[in-house]
Amino acid sequence: MISRLHLVSIVFLVGVVWSILLLIDGVAVGLAWLPRLNAVPPVLLVALGVFDRWLWKHRWINGWFARRPVLCGTWQVTLQTDWSDPETGESPGADVCYMAVRQTFSALSMRLMTKESSSELVAERIVQAEDGVFRILGVYTNKPRVAVRHRSEIHFGALLLEVQGHPPKTLEGHYWTDRNTRGSMVFASHKTVVFSNYDDADNAFTEGKCH
Repeated sequence: MISRLHLVSIVFLVGVVWSILLLIDGVAVGLAWLPRLNAVPPVLLVALGVFDRWLWKHRWINGWFARRPVLCGTWQVTLQTDWSDPETGESPGADVCYMAVRQTFSALSMRLMTKESSSELVAERIVQAEDGVFRILGVYTNKPRVAVRHRSEIHFGALLLEVQGHPPKTLEGHYWTDRNTRGSMVFASHKTVVFSNYDDADNAFTEGKCH
């Protein structure tokens, strides 16, 4: 979201330009107007904060004025990887894990939780293609649990996801890592609650209350 410094600078610049235009038109501009101008940035900051955190998600705003997919909550993810266990040489194949998404209009946080590790975005961008489809591009870091780091080290990766539906119904995409592995991801079931660990998410989704 825009900072207070930037907002004050914009308001000041607008005030200067507006004053010059008024003077050109022969309208008297006095210093008595300055207190009114100083009151503008705080009001705009509050309005921007409300919009950034809550207002942009409403269906009568999102889609035309705020062009962002609303992804907040926890998604059940089917993860397919070509990584193989160095001890056994076997690939785990498809696995079920969970993606916790926290989102404002200006920021996106995504944490993937598996039985053995946690991945968190360190950089992200949401883009919209010419056909209107949203895509999420991200760079992440993966931190396996200490007990498995002898066979699965900390690593970095990147992902590309395509958002399907408005509001989003599913997400599909793929990822690749700096340890030369890659895989696919399919987001299907969704809950509005944001879970902070794998066990809580797994318990909630296995109760059959997904929507």
